[in-house]
Amino acid sequence: MSIFGLFEIGKSAILTSQTALNVTSNNIANVNTPGYNRKEVILSIATPVAIRGGFIGRGVVVSDIRRIYNRFIQSQLLTQNQNHGRSAVMMEILEQIEQIFNEAGDTGLESMLSEFFNAWNDVSTNPQSIPQREVLIERARSVVNTAKNMESRIISTLKHINEDIENTVKQINTIASHIAELNDKIVQIEAGLNQEKALDLRDERDRLLEELSKLVNISVYEDKNGSVTVTVGMRNLVSGENVNPIYTVKNRFGNREIYIDKLNITPNVLRGRLGGLLSVRDYIESHPLHDLRKLVASLIKEINLLHRQGYGLDSSTENDFFNQLELSTMDFSTGADITATILDHSSITLDEYYITFDSTDYYVYNRQTDTLITSGTYISGNPIVFDGIEVVITGTVTPSDEFIVSPLEDAIENFDVAISDPRKVASASSDTGLPGDNQNALQIVELFHSPLSNLGNITFTDYLREIVSNTGTVSKAASDNLKFDNTLLEDVKNRRESISGVSLDEEAINLIRFQRAFEAGARIIKVTDELLQTIIEL
Repeated sequence: MSIFGLFEIGKSAILTSQTALNVTSNNIANVNTPGYNRKEVILSIATPVAIRGGFIGRGVVVSDIRRIYNRFIQSQLLTQNQNHGRSAVMMEILEQIEQIFNEAGDTGLESMLSEFFNAWNDVSTNPQSIPQREVLIERARSVVNTAKNMESRIISTLKHINEDIENTVKQINTIASHIAELNDKIVQIEAGLNQEKALDLRDERDRLLEELSKLVNISVYEDKNGSVTVTVGMRNLVSGENVNPIYTVKNRFGNREIYIDKLNITPNVLRGRLGGLLSVRDYIESHPLHDLRKLVASLIKEINLLHRQGYGLDSSTENDFFNQLELSTMDFSTGADITATILDHSSITLDEYYITFDSTDYYVYNRQTDTLITSGTYISGNPIVFDGIEVVITGTVTPSDEFIVSPLEDAIENFDVAISDPRKVASASSDTGLPGDNQNALQIVELFHSPLSNLGNITFTDYLREIVSNTGTVSKAASDNLKFDNTLLEDVKNRRESISGVSLDEEAINLIRFQRAFEAGARIIKVTDELLQTIIEL
């Protein structure tokens, strides 16, 4: 090797050190950048040159700039983000529902019910008193207003959940589009190469995948070209540079369901914020809201049954104290019509029902337990009678048709005090003992402490407390799950940070190390220049 080879060696030392300094400086600059993975310069010996007696090195080259990245930990992070996203939104919403049922102070429904039955007790003590009857009516209106306010707040929460589902889907599609764009760029940059080169683009794509995993449960697969496929509910959301956007469709109950490629994937969306929203929506509808309506419907039914038997100060009887329960129907048929009426208020169970068909017969099922109540041959216009209810369906039906009959759907919406004249409050058991007869009022007072079959053989108060307790239990479980998922998520983040994160201390040492290497390379060139000058001067 000639003396000029020393210049090449010195130059290689300067250039590689300069590259290493650039990479180190970039690490330091991105120490707080979300999703950034530390980069490392890989140095290799330059191809040696043959000389007499062997080979001699020609300096150093940068063989690669490597991204410090652990695929297994990244996969764990995506999974834990999904769990955390579900837990966080469930706790957030369940705390709101728990607050609706909060019985603190003297404004809760339990307190209103207690005051209502205490007012009946006061009427039984002095049945001829008009003021006490007026107080009773006001206490009843307080129960009505409290129940209506609670239902309104729950329905408002459900409305916001459906809006949040729609907004979350939009966020998912936006992120998916960015991932597809990055797929295209990464493939173009790394085309024909056997190693990662689009390092910063890969970091950005991983960051977007993390954001996506917080919103919905995803699976991620990378092909040999560096492009990733992202699936949701076993359907491709992102495939290369293409996106199959998620969209929502309102089901027959007005709730948003999740679709990809015209396929309903709602049952497969289990985690992430979207999974949490779907899960908590189903829970609220089937438990707190349903149970509150059933409590009010039971109150209406039991009070009215006793009240209609009694007599007021004006000797009137068969008066409802509250507005009567009415049946609501939902028609999911192609052309038939349905009407439903209550034949016997004492026989209704306060269950909800759905009616289906085959080619010749109808089937009535309990909507909550899915048990068969009755069945028979379908004849248009013939009444279908069960549990004190008469249903009449007219028209041609098909096996895909379905009807829903419910005494609960409108129970609170129609809930109101039916009497305004205090003289019509039926405290007497007959019209012969007026005005001092209090026997019917005493029966209604006793109702407060009586187990009721339509509430599972427990009292009004116990049923309400059970709703409050169950809601609190589920809310507490969601809170505990969030704490657990927080701990796991932080643990995974710390493990990733220990491998891929930037340590300022380490990078400061590298700065000094590569600076010294740069200075040494410059020194080689300076010494070589002096040697060359000496030769020239010989």
